Amino acid sequence: MRLKELVRDGVDVFALQGEIDLHYSPALRSVLHTKISGRCPALVLDFSDVMFIDSCGISALLEYIRDASDYGGVLCLAAPSKAVEPILEVVRLETVAPVLPTIEEAVAAVKSGRVISRLQPAPLESAA
Repeated sequence: MRLKELVRDGVDVFALQGEIDLHYSPALRSVLHTKISGRCPALVLDFSDVMFIDSCGISALLEYIRDASDYGGVLCLAAPSKAVEPILEVVRLETVAPVLPTIEEAVAAVKSGRVISRLQPAPLESAA
């Protein structure tokens, strides 16, 4: 996996390449954790050059979505490759983060406020 970090129209974008699997998901988790530590308000992941993602990679994304939602941060996936699109559909990632066809659409959605955290905090159990 390769990662190129850039800013498009004021929005942080990670352009990912290659495979996000057991071997490379720790590196992805690490850079995503850096964004969490910096309280990144919005992040777009460019998946146009990602050829494969396994459960470890999906887990890293879900952890980021969960942790970012604690402070109102959002994640949007953009331009999934033909190889990865079916995987994202099977795990129904779009139920917790938008998956948009282009980077431009993802950046515009984030900037306009149309991307919101879809995770709700777990209700506190009352002590009985």
